[in-house]
Amino acid sequence: MILSDDDKKMRDGHYGPGARKAIGFMIDYGEAFDAARLVPVHSAHILQDPLEMLEELMDGVSGLRTRTSLHSVSPLGGPWSEALGLSDEDTGPVVESSVRAMDIYKDKGCLMTMTCAPYLMGNVLRKDQVFSWAGSSGIIINNSLFGARGNRDSGLAMTASAITGRTPEIGRIRDDGRVGEILFRFQKVAVDRLSEAELGAVGYHIGALAQTKNVVVDGLPPDLPFEKLKYFLSPMPVSGAVSLCHIVGVTPEAPDVDSAFRNRKPEHILTIRPSDIREAARLLADYHDPEVDMVLMGCPHLTIGEIRDAALMLEGKRVSSHTRLVLSTNEGVYHLARRMGYLNILDRAGARVVTDSCMAVFPFARMKETVRRVATNSARCAHYMLRGGAGEVMGGKVMETYYGDAATCIRAAITGTWEER
Repeated sequence: MILSDDDKKMRDGHYGPGARKAIGFMIDYGEAFDAARLVPVHSAHILQDPLEMLEELMDGVSGLRTRTSLHSVSPLGGPWSEALGLSDEDTGPVVESSVRAMDIYKDKGCLMTMTCAPYLMGNVLRKDQVFSWAGSSGIIINNSLFGARGNRDSGLAMTASAITGRTPEIGRIRDDGRVGEILFRFQKVAVDRLSEAELGAVGYHIGALAQTKNVVVDGLPPDLPFEKLKYFLSPMPVSGAVSLCHIVGVTPEAPDVDSAFRNRKPEHILTIRPSDIREAARLLADYHDPEVDMVLMGCPHLTIGEIRDAALMLEGKRVSSHTRLVLSTNEGVYHLARRMGYLNILDRAGARVVTDSCMAVFPFARMKETVRRVATNSARCAHYMLRGGAGEVMGGKVMETYYGDAATCIRAAITGTWEER
């Protein structure tokens, strides 16, 4: 593999033992996938590493070599423990280790975003820029909406990229790794009328069929709001492992179908019908009792527009005493919502807006009051509840899950019961 002079300096320990370990991993990673070279990384978004490994990697590192932000974390021991009703016992060595790790990240210049949506807090990419990110929703959004280039890297690879500013030129970073493979078209679907939950069901359906293939979707309106595109794309990496979806007329590389396929023929052409959307939505819901314990919204984290819409739906109303409504977002949106007065409305209604947390690791088993029935408008979150492990609670049972659009979820929070539209 071709190494630059700076790569060789890092490899030879010129910048300290941490950088030497990080570039050594990058070289091994690249050679394992026959990379010809390492390329510059314009953005990293990293998971919280185990403290011992983090201290080794940061040994001698004066600062990170690319714009880097930190992914969302578990709320255990965080500022929202009381608001979420978590057990008082959730403190100790694990939390202390996490606090120490946070200090290291901050000292090295990592942006303390603690979000799955760093594009809402300044870590934004342009077409053809290279990234190494945690969070499969952010990866597919970068590749598909912004035209940036990145793979589903390991946690170690993301941190090593932040330290070295380098990553192997493999997979979706290369031109030949971005060619469309499967074409999806709609049949008898009023695409301009689909709710965010229906679009999420479409994305869930596509991911299950495409698995690791690059997808091309023809027929979505090019002026779909970002929020709807977010819900459409984010389930594809959990029902399958899609990291690039060319949306014709939206993705920078896909002004038309031929461009998305680089003038090649699709491996398959598949049709999405109304029955496919209904079946995918059915797979995202499994409940036996209409009473809802908790409504979760914010997977990926909510935008300021979504916070505003929730506030408008709840103004003058009150969340049921038997139900909890939790809206998850990032620190930047949270403070803007406070300034706009939206949080005051939500507070009066009994909703809880929290930051930093990821629903994939929501500690239901640590809550003082048992939660067994969760409603959401996110296909990604519903998957976590039913099949991703987040829904496991005491006794080995899985979460009963309700799936529908934001209005249906807010209505369930107010009434305490789920009503299909």
